[in-house]
Amino acid sequence: MGKPVRTSESGFFVAGYEARTSRVAEASSQTAKIPALWEKIERGELELLIPKRLAKGKPFVVYYNYESGSEGPFSVLLGYQVIGQDDVPVGLSGLNVPAGRYLMFTAEGPRPGSVTQAWHEIHAYFEQPGAPQRAYTFDYEVHENSLRVSVFVAIR
Repeated sequence: MGKPVRTSESGFFVAGYEARTSRVAEASSQTAKIPALWEKIERGELELLIPKRLAKGKPFVVYYNYESGSEGPFSVLLGYQVIGQDDVPVGLSGLNVPAGRYLMFTAEGPRPGSVTQAWHEIHAYFEQPGAPQRAYTFDYEVHENSLRVSVFVAIR
């Protein structure tokens, strides 16, 4: 993973599957919730439910509603970018991700290993002296393809 790039991103809307989890829960295959969300995406179920996908149909993973920084529970929404709330089918969750300042990290390699490794490196990056301060508001991943993901981490 290369050096992060500072960026200002516009707000957008995502529709998809939602779960509440934590880093501790995701570290164990017995309690992890995110892999089950990915299984639904990989089976194509969500593509059928959301025909009006934006961002060329790339999957988004949004992390938000952090309870206590990186160690506490948080919410995750895995889905696709859509125009707005009217494009969220019944039974799915919708989320408005507001505009903000981010550090963008890029990871390459097969999923999920490359994404897991990227987040370990991201957490280590923010622990360094002089690193920007994380905002713990909305962080998100854009899965460009099966081997490349851009991770946007909100900063203050």
